Amino acid sequence: MQLHGGSLDESNPAWYSLDANGGIVKNWNAEDPALIAAMTGTRVLPTIQNYVNGAFNAGVVLNLIATAESRDMHAEALRQLVVLRAFDGIDIDYESLPQSAKANFSAFIALLAQKLHQSNKKLSVTISTNPDKNDFTAIGAAADSVKIMAYDDHWPGGTAGAITPLDWLDSVVTYAESHIDPAKVMIGLPWYGYDWAGSGTASVTYASGMQSALSNGITPSRDANGELTFAYAGHVVYFQDAESYARKVDAVLAKHSRIGGFAHWRAGAEDPATWAKVASMRNGSTSGAGPAPAPKPPARRRAA
Repeated sequence: MQLHGGSLDESNPAWYSLDANGGIVKNWNAEDPALIAAMTGTRVLPTIQNYVNGAFNAGVVLNLIATAESRDMHAEALRQLVVLRAFDGIDIDYESLPQSAKANFSAFIALLAQKLHQSNKKLSVTISTNPDKNDFTAIGAAADSVKIMAYDDHWPGGTAGAITPLDWLDSVVTYAESHIDPAKVMIGLPWYGYDWAGSGTASVTYASGMQSALSNGITPSRDANGELTFAYAGHVVYFQDAESYARKVDAVLAKHSRIGGFAHWRAGAEDPATWAKVASMRNGSTSGAGPAPAPKPPARRRAA
């Protein structure tokens, strides 16, 4: 962020979580002065997640959004956090909610947007690609931006494969544009990968993926989607570099030039050469540039 924050429009540091009782708590690096300085010049909308004791906890959120009264209390607590800390807004990333929570979650988002807008603050909502669990229309109508996690088509514990296949990515963006004002659509792209081995899966950054390939005397190949891949000793690895990222961006903009921009999981995991593409969009040499959030915490699958 210190090197490349100037290429970003918006930062979403994952500073807050919910505790087991639904209270708002700071994560270990919350409000870090060095990161605050690095984000200067960007809109700062910190992320809050329902990440409790090492896993996304749906039950905590279900309690918070169950009634009109509980929704109002939680929305007001978030509004006060944003106003007291002088943030530009907040990013809601509540994952693993069941389909039965769809209506209550949408009602909560509408209420939170109203409260934030009355205080001249913005609301970002991060959602999965699953329309059965997310009301794209309702969320898109209320929020200022909707970050769609267009990654983990192949996920930890599943079969090995591309994190974001291009045909799947196109279908995700097509659906989003048909239900949300395209200017509000932020397509979340991966800057990471996975190493599958049997039933176990480990997260991979660009640096760790390249080091693993080097340690095993392998030169990664590129799959049909542009992602780097290799296999060794019962392991299968897929991960990203600057070229795989550029292919995703270019594929989206070729058909969906009206979207608001791109978001990324996560700063620090990327091929350093990726920033040239990010900077080109910010500088206007590529159409469709938009927010690219700063780091979020634990890697998660898309079925949220």
